[in-house]
Amino acid sequence: MLLLPAAALCCLCSALVATAAELTQDQLSLTATIGGEASFSCGGTDQYDYIFWFQKKDTGTFKQILVLIRGDVYNDYNHPQKDDFTAERQQNSWELKIKKVKPSHAATYYCWNPQ
Repeated sequence: MLLLPAAALCCLCSALVATAAELTQDQLSLTATIGGEASFSCGGTDQYDYIFWFQKKDTGTFKQILVLIRGDVYNDYNHPQKDDFTAERQQNSWELKIKKVKPSHAATYYCWNPQ
């Protein structure tokens, strides 16, 4: 089993803007089986054209995994595990999915909107 912490709120910088709607992540942590699938939900995304997903390891910096632009998924960033991640639309949220969990996926995952 692998514990994958997720951020409770994922507004990073936009939390400073009082009028901005917030994106939320419901899961505070996720335990996944090595070789299994894991997913993180980013809610409140209907009003946004751009959603970014980042990975943050304990001793590292934020690494961009992918961006959702008007519903299209782009993962052409230089993330060493970029092919391990996908995103899917789920009603009023987007889910970041890890196709096959590896020990190297242990990290905190954040969704963020620059608006």
